[in-house]
Amino acid sequence: MANRDPELHKGHRERMKRRFIRGGLSQFDEHQMLELLLFYTRQRGDTNELAHTIIKECGGRLCNVFDAPYHKLLSIKGVGEHTAVFLKLLPEAAAYYVSSKHRSDGVHIKNTDDICRYFEGVFMNVRGEEIHIAAADADLGISNEKKIADGDFGKADISPRKLMEFALDCGCDRIMIAHNHPGGTWNASKEDVYATQHLVVLLREFGVELTDHIIVGKNGSKSLRSSYYAEEIWET
Repeated sequence: MANRDPELHKGHRERMKRRFIRGGLSQFDEHQMLELLLFYTRQRGDTNELAHTIIKECGGRLCNVFDAPYHKLLSIKGVGEHTAVFLKLLPEAAAYYVSSKHRSDGVHIKNTDDICRYFEGVFMNVRGEEIHIAAADADLGISNEKKIADGDFGKADISPRKLMEFALDCGCDRIMIAHNHPGGTWNASKEDVYATQHLVVLLREFGVELTDHIIVGKNGSKSLRSSYYAEEIWET
């Protein structure tokens, strides 16, 4: 790619920034998004060519850039330690933002879509299968959340007593469970449905309500409480 005329492109960075402030990222192509981000790791020079190179080396998609291993980013010509760390930091910061936005000191959960978005943020950068639990207050605000196990939800040994103790420690009687399918869809397996039903019944004995079970897949998430499995799981 030829070098860009410095006079023709004088003020280019300022124009890009103003364009973002006026209309956000929706009006940018992926290489332009990355070009804008690279302004903050390369104080001078043309970042357009580097943005094209990075995306090409990472399979042609910006999401692949953020998912690329640190050593892969460092192997790309023009990418130094500062840029590689910055690109790895961005998805982690985004995941933290999404997962923390609906905590009790922020915006309360209003509906099932909010719950799904929250857990999509929790699992945004998780590579393996994990199971998380969240405590919900009376308004369904999430007051606490943590990982309770690794592995397949349908096969994991999850103690109802530990879930109950978590709820008591958080001062609530409602909890939500979520797990992920990192390489697949959000479709529930028979084992997922059976294990959820089992927990609903056992937790009732401790006075704790399992309000929902969210499954997060590679391209979205699903609430079992709002699915056709709900009657089978909760009406037992």
